Amino acid sequence: MKLFDAHSHMHMGPRGLVIPAAVEQTPFTFDGAAIMSTHPRDYIKVDSIVSGLRDRDYIAVPCYGIHPWFLYDVLTSSDDEEVDWLGELKQRLIDHPDAIVGEIGLDGNRWVEVEQSDQSEESIWKRERVLACPMELQRKAFEEQLVLAAELQRPVSIHVVSAWGELFAAFDNVRERMKHKHEQMTVQVVDERRKRRKPKPKLLPPKIYFHAFSGKAGALPSIRSACTKGNIPLEDVYFGFPPAIKNFYAPKTPGIMKEIGIRQMLLETDLEDAKSAWDDLKRGVTGISEALDMTESEVATTTYNNAHRFYFEDM
Repeated sequence: MKLFDAHSHMHMGPRGLVIPAAVEQTPFTFDGAAIMSTHPRDYIKVDSIVSGLRDRDYIAVPCYGIHPWFLYDVLTSSDDEEVDWLGELKQRLIDHPDAIVGEIGLDGNRWVEVEQSDQSEESIWKRERVLACPMELQRKAFEEQLVLAAELQRPVSIHVVSAWGELFAAFDNVRERMKHKHEQMTVQVVDERRKRRKPKPKLLPPKIYFHAFSGKAGALPSIRSACTKGNIPLEDVYFGFPPAIKNFYAPKTPGIMKEIGIRQMLLETDLEDAKSAWDDLKRGVTGISEALDMTESEVATTTYNNAHRFYFEDM
């Protein structure tokens, strides 16, 4: 049975491309990965890993975008004219029609300490901290990348931590922007024979993947509603739970997995060290099978087919 890592950062790891060796007494085989960039400086590395996988007859998907942890560095990396990171991303996607947009998102829990003028002993224990990137800037960059994905009809992999309200607001803005674009560019045509209008245009990226899902089960109705308002079928909305993230082992997680259902889940590692990825892929299969009371074979087959639908089937 084939396993596909739907969210990998092996291009950032210490070993680069490492293909899992065949392991005895396991029915699973590694079949490929989606390589997620986090910063424009990653793009060439992503291309190298993707080429290396494909040269060895594995499936590989290039993914381009800016992660919220690294956004401030991108926005402040040049003292000259404003960096055209969005134009660079757009051209990269145009040049790679098989690529998706990722990893992008919002993070309300990534903090950095700021220097303080008060160096007293008391101040040491009361260090001030701020978000690694102001949420206003995160929102703006996130919305621009969502619009780009929607315009180019590319799937998107989204990171969200402690920022669900901001995500829903961003989705609202993107839907309105895309609705306005469609109203300007197209005229609805009525089929005279069937008297039916064409399908409603998608106002969000055509497929949405909430990677390393950290929300509560109670957030799922709001997430589904936000996607439905963008004319995105719920069968095109996916979720991932990497074993590398502590939420995978939280008591709440099995219930969330059951609420989502295996049909909308992707297998992922979220790892930089490719040598460790194989073990985490198998841990993912085991954890999901136990949560959903399924066989490991069923989980492996279904998540593999899900990844094929998300990454390779037409929008």
